[in-house]
This record gives sequence, C-alpha cells and structure tokens, in this order.
Amino acid sequence: MNDVSTIAQDAIRDVQRKPETRTASMLVQKLFVMLHGAYGNQFLSKFSTGEKDENGKDKGVRAAMLVWDSALRKFAPEVVETAASRLRSECPEFAPNLPQFERLCEACAQRKTYAQEQGLPALPAPKVEPIKVDLEKRNDGKDWARSLMGRHEKGDKSIHPICLKFAREALGLEGRQVWQ
Repeated sequence: MNDVSTIAQDAIRDVQRKPETRTASMLVQKLFVMLHGAYGNQFLSKFSTGEKDENGKDKGVRAAMLVWDSALRKFAPEVVETAASRLRSECPEFAPNLPQFERLCEACAQRKTYAQEQGLPALPAPKVEPIKVDLEKRNDGKDWARSLMGRHEKGDKSIHPICLKFAREALGLEGRQVWQ
C-alpha cells in the first residue's frame, strides 16, 4: 500500500538506517526552502522532531522531505513550480500540508481529453473559411445587422438565432418597433 503513513514510516526508517543514501530531489528541497521563506518556522515546525542526524539536519524535516518527494513525483516539475507560485494567493495565512499542496498541483496540471485518456486518435481541426460579406456601409447604426444578415444569407451557421431575430428587427424585416 502506498499511502502517506506507509511512505512516512519508510522515510523515517530509511533516515534512521542510512541517512546519506537517500535524499529528496532538488525540486522538493527548493520547495521546502521557498515554503520556509514564505511561512517561516511555521512550516518547518510542522515536521521538526528535534532529533539531529550526523550532518546536523533535523530527522523529521528530512523524513518529511522524502515523503513530499515521493508524493510529488507524479507531477511534472513545471506543475509543482506553478503550484508553488500560486501558494501565496491560495494559502495566505498558513503553510499548506501535503494533501493541500497535492490538490493545488492537480489543479495546475494539464488535463487530458476523453480521447487522450482512451487512446483515441485526435481528429484534425476543421477547416473553416471565413465568410466575407461585401456591403456598403451607411453609418446609420444598422451596419451590424446588415452584416449579420449577409453572413446568414451566404450560409453561415455560426450565428445564434436570437442575433438573427435582433438583426431582422433592427432592419424592420420582422415586427414593427416604435422607433421605426
């Protein structure tokens, strides 16, 4: 089972047995430095045990770095860096814990489409030619309506029906308005 408690126990056990063989990645080390700089001792005191290894480093902080390193490996370094840059706005008062930071990383990660998840081939983008309408501008405030009607007459299907209705009303082709 690869849950946080198992990872934490393994990390503490590894730090106690052979502290020099396993270290957190440079990304997590930089993240801890950034979090310590942003939140001060509030962040590091979450993990500090007071026990020092032979290098004078706190065993609890080293174990926490290994746990965070293991949990954040599933994210690209760019995603972790983006999440770290968003921390000040997401968690302005208190330092985040690992699940909060993971959620922030998930929010920053690029999502896959259904087709990508299922391994389906991507369809090429449709080639749409712009519809050009030649009309004489009259500067009477109704050029927009004439332009829409011209596009509609040339077969443009992207115009919403309510826009066509408003264009017809503005040109006096549909309904009678008080101002006409």
